[in-house]
Amino acid sequence: MCAERAAPEVVPVTGFAKEPFAPLADVFARLVGAQGRGGAALAIYHNGGLVVDLVGGDYRQDSLQLLFSVTKPITAIASAMAHAAGLIDLDAPLADYWPAFDRPSTAVISARSVLGHRSGLAALDERLSLQQLLDAVDEDAIETQEPYWVPDTAHGYHGFTFGTLLNGAFRRTVGKTVGEYVDEHVAKRLGLDLWIGAPEDQLARIERIHYDSPKLTPGRVEHLRESRIPLSTTSQLAQQSDLYNDPSMARACWPSSSGVAGARDLARLLYATLHDVDGDRLLTEDETRAMLATRSNGLDRVLGVISHFGSGVQRPFPQLPLLGANSFGHEAAGGSAAVADPERDIAVGYTTNIYPSMNGASVGFLALMPAIQHCLTERADDASVVGA
Repeated sequence: MCAERAAPEVVPVTGFAKEPFAPLADVFARLVGAQGRGGAALAIYHNGGLVVDLVGGDYRQDSLQLLFSVTKPITAIASAMAHAAGLIDLDAPLADYWPAFDRPSTAVISARSVLGHRSGLAALDERLSLQQLLDAVDEDAIETQEPYWVPDTAHGYHGFTFGTLLNGAFRRTVGKTVGEYVDEHVAKRLGLDLWIGAPEDQLARIERIHYDSPKLTPGRVEHLRESRIPLSTTSQLAQQSDLYNDPSMARACWPSSSGVAGARDLARLLYATLHDVDGDRLLTEDETRAMLATRSNGLDRVLGVISHFGSGVQRPFPQLPLLGANSFGHEAAGGSAAVADPERDIAVGYTTNIYPSMNGASVGFLALMPAIQHCLTERADDASVVGA
């Protein structure tokens, strides 16, 4: 006699999905259910407004999430804005305003080199404690770090030093940290619950991260065996303690990894680089195009796979196809991700508190990409039939 199976649970999902994205409500519910625990949020801006706003699982309507490397496109947008305002020249050598880089091995490095992950300063040989990072000792360490390759001749993912270098560049030119600039010129301007350095009164809204069992691909194992570039500073610390659930990380101003926001804030932010959002646009079309222009494409010396970068944003590559050839965005080790496509007039924010087995965008986000494309294609096909 067969054992009785328990009645299926209904996946809790709230919010809305307007046409042509109505089918995403059920797709999203399936993906949240497949996570098995925790929660997620999906938001989409399209045709001038918020058309999808879904929250599922254990998430609340006002949940915030530690963004890990989805912080990097926030920093990229801030950098493009400050460059356009004449506050920093992204193409000038860092040595012009940061004397420690005026040495033969680093003299050509610019902020643009860093944004394209081409500076060679992809990690730190010196091991730093959490308190040292909170005290910005990483800026002192990067001043004496030798590049792992000749700058601007190759690229490799700057997991943590991306933020170290850009924070230092901002402080010496703009006169603010990246987080301070984002708060004043981006978040408040667009009405976002988004910070690089979250205030104390927002910490209770940040969802606790749950970890799936870590796994590595055979290719990753081989690359790590051969590489002489150490893991990023935060990755090293995360092996020793539960760094990602430590409130001090959410409060830290690390422009590479400590951003905090919700899915709708990410979607709204990226959409404001494409069009007006309630009458305000962060970047002109030319400025966005310059941010998206390919800076690096090919074998990544840190990740050991093909990667593709503009100025601080990821462009499509095999591991992260996003929404196709014209799209841009960023994935994060903790599973969250964001993407926008100027041609399709769309921006997507996705957050989750399930840290996946494989570092990078969650399977849920990757599965949503073709579903979103299908919704857009179906609408275009329907329009062509109507007009026939």
